[in-house]
This record gives sequence, structure tokens and C-alpha cells, in this order.
Amino acid sequence: MAVRFAARFLVFALILVPVATGSRAEDVSAPSAPDAPASPSLASPPATPAGRQASAPGGRGNASTPLAPVEQRRLPEDSRTKQSIALPGRTLAFTATAGSIRLFNEKGEPQADIAYTSYQLDGVSQRERPVTFFFNGGPGASSAYLQLGNAGPWRLSFEGDMPASSASPELKPNAETWLDFTDLVFIDPVSTGYSRFVATDEEVRKRFFSVDGDVNALAVTIRRWLEKSDRLGRA
Repeated sequence: MAVRFAARFLVFALILVPVATGSRAEDVSAPSAPDAPASPSLASPPATPAGRQASAPGGRGNASTPLAPVEQRRLPEDSRTKQSIALPGRTLAFTATAGSIRLFNEKGEPQADIAYTSYQLDGVSQRERPVTFFFNGGPGASSAYLQLGNAGPWRLSFEGDMPASSASPELKPNAETWLDFTDLVFIDPVSTGYSRFVATDEEVRKRFFSVDGDVNALAVTIRRWLEKSDRLGRA
């Protein structure tokens, strides 16, 4: 884990290099499984989590079936776009994704939706390419400054007077982006950025807002992203 200071925030960047494993890890609902998280409050979801029904494409159910309150709070479906930036001496073409990962407890009940933004370079073997996960030390801070003030493909302009919060943002290509040598995933812990609680139980908030709960949530999110993106190595 590399620790850097940027934009007056504490930055944590976890870099993972593909490692060969015997098989792809599968989602499990039992906390006793070998790769289940340490805390039973954030187990991976079963095939059909409790309180969630199979839905039509788009994940929102059909028009004749009212959405349960927990689904009404669900984040939008992942959005992927093809992008490119011209930088000194090179042009980077990549896939940008604004997505989310839902965390469940050991009963398969949804707890929180964790939002992320990822950038994966096109035209390279993802099996051999490192991926770096960024999350802010906070507390209570999203990964926006890590993305737009440090390692992302674009950077906010901070020249001259500090921009007012009501001003339109001016994005510039970031010549110092890390995308040259690693794919990037920016994670917003629950209650920061677009990440949100799904469960309304106050005990759920207390677990997430603890040291162990925060670490466990990030660990599960990283593992789930690797599985979701098929980035786990294979023998």
C-alpha cells in the first residue's frame, strides 16, 4: 500500500498485480467460506438475495410489479463509455465506467451500494496489467480529489484563484495520470460520493462506521470488483 499526500487529503492507493489462482472466486452467502469477509455483516450475495426478485433487463423489475423500498434506493445501472485523451508524446484510449457494487449481510439482505469510477486502458492484456484501487483516508471523504486532483486521466484546473463551488468545472487532460502503467478504480466508502446505505437499521450504520467495518467493506468491494471485471488471475 502506497501512502501519498495530495490536495490536503490522505490518499491510500492499493496496487494489485494479477496473480494466478486455481479458480475464480465465487460469491458465497455463508461467512464460513474460505474467502468470506471477516465480518458477517458484509457477506457476498447469494444467487438471489433476500428481498430481491429476478428482474427484466435493466435490473428494475417490470412495470406491473411495484419496486420494494430497498430497490427504489438502488443506484442506476453501470455506465460504460469509450474515451481518449491526448497527452505529451502519447494518446491513451480507455474504457471509463461509473458503477456500483451492492454489499449484503450473511442473510443475503442488502446493506449498502458502493459507487466507483474505473478507467481501464484499451488494447492491452488485462490479465497481465496491474490495477490500482484508490480510497480516501477521510473520514467522510470521497475519492473525487484523488481522481480529479491526482491520478485520474483528467484534472481540475486549480490555477489562479480557487474555483468557486458554483462555477462550472474545467477539466484538463492529466499528463501525470497513472493510467500509463496501471488501470484505476476510485472507490467511495458508504455515505461519501454517490455511495449510500440501502438498509435503514441504525446497527448497520454503526458497523460500517467502525474501523473493522470500514476496512471489511473496502476489502469486499475490491474483491467483488475483481470478480465482476474478471480480473482475478487463473492458473
